[in-house]
Amino acid sequence: MFKTFRISYRLKGTYRVNTIIYALKHIPVVKHLLPNSLYKHYGLKVFANIVSVLWEMVSIFLGKILYFTLMFMLPLEWFGHMNTSSFLQLLFFLSIIGAFLNTGIFEPTKDKYYAVILMKMDGRQFVLSQYLYTLLRHCAGLLPCLFYLSIELQYPIWFVGVLTVAIVGLKLIVAVYRLNDFKKNHRVRTENNNSPCVIAFCIICLLLGYGLIFLNIVMPISILMGVFIASACLSIWGMIYIFKYPCYHTFSYQLLKGVSTLINMNTQDLVNDSYRKMMTMDTQIMSHKTGFEYFNELFMKRHKKILWRAAKRQAYIVLAATVLLIVVMLHADISLKVNIYKVLTTYLPYFVFFMYLMNTTKSVTQAMFINCDHSMLTYTFYRIPKNILKLFQIRLREMIKINLLPTVILGGGYGIALIIGGGFHQLPYALIAFVSLISMSVFFSTHYLILYYLLQPYNAYTEMKNPVYSIIVSLTYVICFAFTKLSLPIFSFGIICIVFCVCYCIIACILVYKKAGDTFKIHH
Repeated sequence: MFKTFRISYRLKGTYRVNTIIYALKHIPVVKHLLPNSLYKHYGLKVFANIVSVLWEMVSIFLGKILYFTLMFMLPLEWFGHMNTSSFLQLLFFLSIIGAFLNTGIFEPTKDKYYAVILMKMDGRQFVLSQYLYTLLRHCAGLLPCLFYLSIELQYPIWFVGVLTVAIVGLKLIVAVYRLNDFKKNHRVRTENNNSPCVIAFCIICLLLGYGLIFLNIVMPISILMGVFIASACLSIWGMIYIFKYPCYHTFSYQLLKGVSTLINMNTQDLVNDSYRKMMTMDTQIMSHKTGFEYFNELFMKRHKKILWRAAKRQAYIVLAATVLLIVVMLHADISLKVNIYKVLTTYLPYFVFFMYLMNTTKSVTQAMFINCDHSMLTYTFYRIPKNILKLFQIRLREMIKINLLPTVILGGGYGIALIIGGGFHQLPYALIAFVSLISMSVFFSTHYLILYYLLQPYNAYTEMKNPVYSIIVSLTYVICFAFTKLSLPIFSFGIICIVFCVCYCIIACILVYKKAGDTFKIHH
């Protein structure tokens, strides 16, 4: 089994190394210095292997640290329930969700396909070795996080080991259930294809996990510790079943048969088909406009599903949440109203991350390329700088309009809540908050459209192959998330935010005017 694992790990490592080299060869300036013979260069392969191993280590620990910070420490601190009982109760419900959505054994990947289907490796040894490694990765990531929390929450050190084994035990129990289901019914449910019942069950667990704590309903610590000890004991039974299971070979082929279809299918056809389903093919759609305005209006009307549906859904959710907040503030006692008001006056930076999550421009640019620009960029007139700038202006206007729909509701609700909490003398601050939220929405609409025009990340096969674009998008996420750590007054943050967004948009539009004629093209 160890030999099988070593071969499979080397296979995965080779896949990662080639991906890293491919990314290096597509970085501007650097790509011209790297020859095509790079893939057989021993020194660079050693470097890429080191990067691959480091990335494996980072993914083991960083993912768990972020998970415990975002899903446990911040919410519990927010609810004022930073204690052992609340933590264990929340950990139980979220671990159940993780057991169903992140088992590790039911994930069909290309490296599994290469090993089992193409290289004819033994299905049982491969699945077992990979699954055991996945469980060890979970244990390695969990131990330091749970040890730190044992110091913070002052639960026994020995219980760290119990919790680690118990969480793994829940995963094993779900794996046993699904393997047994396959043995009886020959049905494989992958992590990407859970049944509606499982999804509904996970949502209920999520609501119970946070809802019970919010309502100050926490189970006794003795019961919670007993549940985790029982789960840890069941992990032994689960491990025995996993090792004795007889159908791994058939299971592997059934699990991976869909991967072969994805590998052999033309990527462009696959992606185009998914976006074509979101597109209205009604030939009766017309426009009375002319030129690029006519061209853009037809695109907007035919893509209503992906353009306006998400914005309308967000608007309904924001409206419901805003109305609920206003009703609570109107009927709450003075202390609760004051607490909500204090949060609103200092937590405006949080909305940078919220506006980042709400903005739909990134997904829309992909639809623009697949269903429009992929074909139109083959025509010379479409790549003339003045035409590029004209269409960019039209698209930017439309994207701002779409993303403003939920933002206006959010900004209006934020301002009304400020006035209810602090009185009418808060009107100037409410206006600043409203304008700053609008400027954030405009910023993200501009930001992603600018990246699309200046970096054009898609190749002729509609695959995203620009590492610089991916790096900038990732940095955008990291920076926006960092704003959740800030607590600044509305006036100072709002003014800075508005000025920055205006300056960024002006500079970005100038860059499009100067550079898009050279960068906005199909990359082969």
